Amino acid sequence: MDGEHSRQSIAPLQGSELELWLAGLEDFDQKRYWHAHEDWEDLWNAHKRRQAPQSEILFVQGMIQTAALLLNHERQKTRGVKNLQLKVNTKLGSWSCVWGIDVAQHVQSMNTFAADADIWSLDAQAYELPRCGREVQA
Repeated sequence: MDGEHSRQSIAPLQGSELELWLAGLEDFDQKRYWHAHEDWEDLWNAHKRRQAPQSEILFVQGMIQTAALLLNHERQKTRGVKNLQLKVNTKLGSWSCVWGIDVAQHVQSMNTFAADADIWSLDAQAYELPRCGREVQA
C-alpha cells in the first residue's frame, strides 16, 4: 500500500464540494481549526452521499483529523493528539499533492506536533498549511 495514493489521481472538485473545500482552507489558514473541521466534515458527507471513491473519502476524513489534531494540541490534550496522529498517518501518509496541499509535508508537520505533545513548545496558531504546485481547479 505504501505510495499507492501518490500514484493515483484524485478528481478535481466542483460546485458545492469545491466551495466547502475552499471554505475549509480559508478557516484553516485563519487558524479556525474547528470551523475548518466543520466545513470539511460537510465535504466528507457530500463525498459519501455521491459514493465517491473510498480513497477520496478517506483523504477528506484525514484532513478533518489534522484540524482536530491541531485543536487538541492547542488545548494541550495529549491523548487526543496522539490518537489523531495515528489516524492522520493512516489516511494521509501515502498522498503527495492533493487539491493544492502538499500532503506529505503536512503529515510530517502533524507528526512534529504529535511529538510535541506533553512538551507544548509549538504554537498551532503559527502553523502554515503547505501548498504544492497543483492548485485546486475552479
